[in-house]
Amino acid sequence: MTSTVTRNTGSTVKYAVITAVLAGLSFLCFNAMIGRSGPLWLLCLVGGLGLAVFALGSLLAAKDLAGTATCPRCQATLTEIELNHTDDPAFCDKCQAAYLVDKRVLTVLADDYVHPEPGFPVPVTSETIRWPEGCCVCAKPATRGIEAKAHDGETGTNAAVAAAGLALGSIAVRTGGGTTYTLRIPHCAEHDDGAKVEIESNNKPPLKIRFRSYAYQRRFLELNPKPAKAA
Repeated sequence: MTSTVTRNTGSTVKYAVITAVLAGLSFLCFNAMIGRSGPLWLLCLVGGLGLAVFALGSLLAAKDLAGTATCPRCQATLTEIELNHTDDPAFCDKCQAAYLVDKRVLTVLADDYVHPEPGFPVPVTSETIRWPEGCCVCAKPATRGIEAKAHDGETGTNAAVAAAGLALGSIAVRTGGGTTYTLRIPHCAEHDDGAKVEIESNNKPPLKIRFRSYAYQRRFLELNPKPAKAA
């Protein structure tokens, strides 16, 4: 199922106005440096550079994130999406269908789709994880666990560990100079790159796993649902 991505005029104008305002403020900061010295000169320099960076970000958003399309599955309108290409799958806010964009064509992904890189996220909301049966890439019987670590936002994958460790489904946490989380993620003998672990320090919960397999991500969410919000 596909649909065409077109440029959203409203989003484009919004980002263009934001870019113009930020660029104007940046110019005023640089202009205010003339005839000044010391801390005030430095403050104007830092302010001008910061505003210029934000202006560039807004310009890039106007260029790339001003797309709109109709979700082929539920017909909802998707706004402020990538115009030309998405590296990782994105999701419809209404039906949660996963999709990719390429050359202004939005394609809803098949249920058994496997991405080249880990791109399907799940939050880790408990100290104990229930892993779906099988390899996290191909669903064949899992024979080993690949150890994945995350430390202050940095991710990495280590050597395989004993298959017996899969049954634990636990997270090893080490503190001191930051926090390191270690998980053993089930893989078959043919795969070792089916998932990675990330830390997003401003999010709650901060720990997230990304899978290559769309089917495995959905099965993981069924076994590890998000806790209900308190009334």
